[in-house]
Amino acid sequence: MKQASIKKNSSADLINKAFPLLFCLATLCASAQERRLAYDIKRNGDIVGNIHFTQLVAGSRTVLKMESEVNTRFIFNFKAKAKEEAIYDNGIMTWSSIFRKLNGNVKADKKTKAVGNAYTIYKGNKTEIVKNYPIRYNMLSVYLTEPIDVVKVYSDNFQQQIDIQKIDTHHYKIKFPDGTYNEYYYTNGICSKVEIHHSMYTATIELKS
Repeated sequence: MKQASIKKNSSADLINKAFPLLFCLATLCASAQERRLAYDIKRNGDIVGNIHFTQLVAGSRTVLKMESEVNTRFIFNFKAKAKEEAIYDNGIMTWSSIFRKLNGNVKADKKTKAVGNAYTIYKGNKTEIVKNYPIRYNMLSVYLTEPIDVVKVYSDNFQQQIDIQKIDTHHYKIKFPDGTYNEYYYTNGICSKVEIHHSMYTATIELKS
C-alpha cells in the first residue's frame, strides 16, 4: 500500500511539474501569429513548380520558412527541391539555413548563425566568421517586406550582403555574384511577382494567395 501511494504521489508530482510547461507552450502557440503565402513558378506560361512561404511571429521572435519544388525540362529533366529558414530575434537574424537538391543530388547545404557580434557561416564541413552583424533583411524577407529603405540584402546561398537596386516604384533588382539576377515586384508591400533571369533560362514566380 505504501509503495502504491509513493507511485501515485510521483505521478501527481510529474503532472504538476509538467502542467506549467504545457500551459506556457499552449499560450505561446495561441498568441503566435501565422501568415502563409503561396506562389506558382512558371516557365513559358506553364506552371512548373510551386513555393509555400510561412511567417510565424511569437513575441520578439519571427520565423520564416520557405519550401519550393520545380519539375520541368530544359535540355535535360530538371527536378529541384529547396527548404529555407530564417529566425529573427528582436528584428535581428540569428539563424538561417538553405538546403537544395537537384535531381536527387545535394547542391546547397549552408547555414548562418549569430555568435556574439558576428556570424559563423557553415559550408559543409567548413566554417568561417564574418563580421556583418546585425543582419536585418535576408532573401526570405524579400517576400514579406518591400525594401523601400533597404539597400542591401543578405543572400543565404552566397552568404554575403548584396546590393538592392530600385528600378521603379515597387520594382527592384538584385544581381547575384554568379551573374544571374532577379527582379521583384510588390503589391501592398508583399512580393507579388519575381522575374528570374538565368543564363540558361528565364522564369517567373507569381503570388497565388
